[in-house]
Amino acid sequence: MGKDDFLKLLVAQLQNQDPMNPSDPTEFTAQLAQFSQLEQLTNITDGLKGLTDMSGAMQQMSALSLMGQEVVAQTEQFHYNGEPMQLGYRLDTPADDVKMYILSPTGATLSTITPAETAPGQYFVDWNGASDAGMPLGPGDYALVVRAVDQDEKLLSAESLVKGRVSAVDMSGSDSQLETSAGVFPMGTIEKVGTAL
Repeated sequence: MGKDDFLKLLVAQLQNQDPMNPSDPTEFTAQLAQFSQLEQLTNITDGLKGLTDMSGAMQQMSALSLMGQEVVAQTEQFHYNGEPMQLGYRLDTPADDVKMYILSPTGATLSTITPAETAPGQYFVDWNGASDAGMPLGPGDYALVVRAVDQDEKLLSAESLVKGRVSAVDMSGSDSQLETSAGVFPMGTIEKVGTAL
């Protein structure tokens, strides 16, 4: 029921009440107060929806500004296009040993990289697409899993990072998707942007 409907109903009640036994005005006042609160909540909801729509539009504009830029995505999934690329990891605590594993879509280990950096921070290594046997891997979808351990072989927190250059932006969904040289990544996974990261 809208505001106009409520007021019409209220007027109809007043016109048709028994003049010798009028309705209690307290009930009308309470109903009017409740309706006023409901209307305010509806207005707040509409305002929040407007902010959400504006936020989505701003995110789309931000995504468009990334065309041609290099980005770093926090993700394990990436696409190899046959060209050398940069894969990375982030450590929050010091590690004794770090290994980066390139996995096939079925989970088989195809390539193992042992980076030198084990201190807390963010690091990247160049990967030429070769397997552990020295054979070039074909273009396709792969996964990057980082395993970091301390001196007691206890697993530490480590995040996989992939670097790529933005070539297109897909804004058809609720979250803009960046098409890069290393795969398609949602805007929410992007951590860094720059012309030369």
